[in-house]
Amino acid sequence: MTKTILITGSARGIGFELARQYSGAGWRVFATTRTPDKAKQLNVLASSIDNLTVHQMNVGDEQSVLSLATEIKGQPIDVLLNNAGVFGGLETQTFQKMDYDNWASEFNIMAMGPFRVIQALLPNVMSGRQKKIVTMSSQVAAHSYDHLIGYSYASAKAAVNRLMTGLAEELKKDGVIVVPMHPGWVKTEMAGDVADIEPSESADGIRQVISSMTIADTGTFLKWDGDIHSW
Repeated sequence: MTKTILITGSARGIGFELARQYSGAGWRVFATTRTPDKAKQLNVLASSIDNLTVHQMNVGDEQSVLSLATEIKGQPIDVLLNNAGVFGGLETQTFQKMDYDNWASEFNIMAMGPFRVIQALLPNVMSGRQKKIVTMSSQVAAHSYDHLIGYSYASAKAAVNRLMTGLAEELKKDGVIVVPMHPGWVKTEMAGDVADIEPSESADGIRQVISSMTIADTGTFLKWDGDIHSW
């Protein structure tokens, strides 16, 4: 049977590369984005293959998430991958200058967003064979990260880590694997060219880690290369 994955934030960066690689490997891909009409490269990809479809979903809006859940009701999902994220820039989230509206937005999208998505799509995951939920986090979520941070972004990622470890414990009895993952410092529009690795390398590593995950890994903060991230 065809394996199925749903990826949020698929229009660009890591999300797009994951959608491209998974669809290329024969998976059925549900690729979501806030604004499908602006997702040019994703739409081009979808038009060239029949195992990837583009769907509108804003993870920061409950009704949008519920609408997507209704749209794909009854469709088994083997892997649910929460990738959607935003970054307001370091200048908006320092101790000296904090944009609280941006902070609320980042927290809504990157902490509450994955929780909303999981809550709405858990029935799909439960009917899948692999029952895997992966949420893209970041090394800046870790107490062990000792570099300059954007407080909004880092706190949202730290929060989603704790939410995922909580869900991992709650859903373990149902055989659901829940993992927060650091995708590496990736050269995307968000990070820029100063980052370490290309999206293709990150996505390839993420796919390998996901394929080998077992229930023993649930609740573990993993890296894109398979190592465990200190926290």
